[in-house]
Amino acid sequence: MEQKTKTIELVRYNLWANKRLISWLKDNDDELMSKKCASSFSSILQTLDHMIDGQLFYYAALKEIPIEKPWNNSLEKIYKGLIEQSSDFVTYVEHQDTFEDSRLIRINRLKGNFPQFEIIQHCMNHSTFHRGQVITIGHQLLLTKAPSTDMLFYFIERNKH
Repeated sequence: MEQKTKTIELVRYNLWANKRLISWLKDNDDELMSKKCASSFSSILQTLDHMIDGQLFYYAALKEIPIEKPWNNSLEKIYKGLIEQSSDFVTYVEHQDTFEDSRLIRINRLKGNFPQFEIIQHCMNHSTFHRGQVITIGHQLLLTKAPSTDMLFYFIERNKH
């Protein structure tokens, strides 16, 4: 499978998983999203905000544009923003001609140059990690019926269509 095809699948998976996560969270009490818990970030809301910040950071690096966060930290705007940003990643990847190693992206914060597909892989992996944290925080808050966001479940659903 070609690198572009793999990368498209990865960003489509990220969008699918984030939609499932947000749908589940919306079915629960909004006040619980800000409740403090023991984790890397102290609440679901803060974890989601960090996920968006990561995706925005790497998306801006790929497009060589300033980072723009057109929403504040309100719950509804964070839900919407995460889905919009994930969708923007899909559009970006689908419109790339190729993912050759020759286009290196400079990430000053990390003091390195990386092929764009490695930046995207890292960013999607980062979001996957934090989706797991959101579900774990949800368990601490006694939220039930957490969705499976495993990539194999994405493939199963994709293959039905």
